Amino acid sequence: MSGGVPPSKRVQIREAKKLYSDFTGHDAKIIDEIPKPAVPDVLIYIGSVDGIMYTTVRDGKTEMYVHEFKGEAKPEFCVSPDGRSIFLIGGQYKFTERGIVDQRKKR
Repeated sequence: MSGGVPPSKRVQIREAKKLYSDFTGHDAKIIDEIPKPAVPDVLIYIGSVDGIMYTTVRDGKTEMYVHEFKGEAKPEFCVSPDGRSIFLIGGQYKFTERGIVDQRKKR
C-alpha cells in the first residue's frame, strides 16, 4: 500500500480499514482487489428500498442483519441498463460500527 498508490487512495484505504475493523471487531487485511464497476450514465429507477439483509462475520461469529429504512432514510433502488448492477442512490443513512444507521434530517 505504498509506492504507486496515490495519497488520496491511501487515505481512503485507511478509512475503509478502520470502518471495517470497528464494525467486524477484527483487523482488516487487504487480500484481494475487486474490480470497481463503472457507474453508467443512465440508470433505471425501480423504486425505494424498504430494507436490506446481509450476512457477515462479526466478532468471530457469522450473523445475518436486517435493516428496515425509515421514511426519508430510504435510498432509491436503481439498476444498470444491462440489469447486471444494482445501485442504492441517496437516502439519509450511514454505515457505522453499528451497521446501517438511519440519519435524521437536520432542521
